[in-house]
Amino acid sequence: MSQVLSQNEVDALLNAVSDGSVADQEEAPEEKSDPGLLKYDISSQDKIIRGRMPTLEIIHDRFTRLFRVSLSAALRKISNLSVNQSGPVKFGDFMNSLPLPSCLNIIKMVPLRGSGVIVIESKLLYALVDSFFGGSDAPYTKIEGKDFTQIEIKIAQRIVGLALDALEQSWAPIYKLNLSYIRTEINPQFVTIVPPSDVVIATTFDVELEKVSGTIKLVIPYSSLEPIKNKLSTGFQSEALEIDHLWINRIKGQIVQTAIDVGVKLGQATVNIKDLLSLKTGDIIQLDQDATRPLCLEIQGVKKFFCQPGVLKGNKAVKLLHQIKEEE
Repeated sequence: MSQVLSQNEVDALLNAVSDGSVADQEEAPEEKSDPGLLKYDISSQDKIIRGRMPTLEIIHDRFTRLFRVSLSAALRKISNLSVNQSGPVKFGDFMNSLPLPSCLNIIKMVPLRGSGVIVIESKLLYALVDSFFGGSDAPYTKIEGKDFTQIEIKIAQRIVGLALDALEQSWAPIYKLNLSYIRTEINPQFVTIVPPSDVVIATTFDVELEKVSGTIKLVIPYSSLEPIKNKLSTGFQSEALEIDHLWINRIKGQIVQTAIDVGVKLGQATVNIKDLLSLKTGDIIQLDQDATRPLCLEIQGVKKFFCQPGVLKGNKAVKLLHQIKEEE
């Protein structure tokens, strides 16, 4: 049943609202929350990465040394390379931070799942192209809005090839990877190796030439490194990265020059003191060794070979027959 308010009732209601005696809307009760609890969205793809990966840092450090040598040899001039920063970041945030144009080179990492990206800064790429053709690596002044030519893309592929060779050598002692170049993109929107919310490990390398400096960034999805995370989290892999052949040869040289005792026993016998005191020239002592059986050659008191006694150039000698096995 509908009710119509009179003018006096309308005026009284408006006055009550203006005085605050009547609330204009029902307020929802405040939810009590525990200050020690945090809201978590179960649909979120954020990953919590705990701990460092010291072995991955060692790999990047070795990569800088190898790539510095190969890049300097290709340019025929000295170039310096160093690791600037490395850490986890969301892939979408990383791609949004890249300027246009950017030289994004997608690489394949077999047997790891997914793909990686090598990003060459535009001004560095122009300087490298200038150096490859005998220039003075002067930086290009107008970068915004300029597209890469086919020659510049070919030079970028060559630089990426040098980087992949250095990366394979750096990874080889830890985990053997087969890296290959796939394609080059200019717009970051066309590079979707993982969803924007996924975490990637982004490493920035500073490259310094004579007149210009720039960055090369290596991006690897965290999901690709998860199967071998234990190898990368171990901090005692540094000595396994490089085998010191000089030190090994020195140790081997010292070992092979070590003097050892080599002896052959004709046999042995047990006599009492009475028989020992009555021994005289011409007496025969019977040994426990059969005259028709081979003798044992001992090295440092350990029986190693069967041998046959004889004479060589007027000196007593033995001829090795075969090595003594455990069952013998």
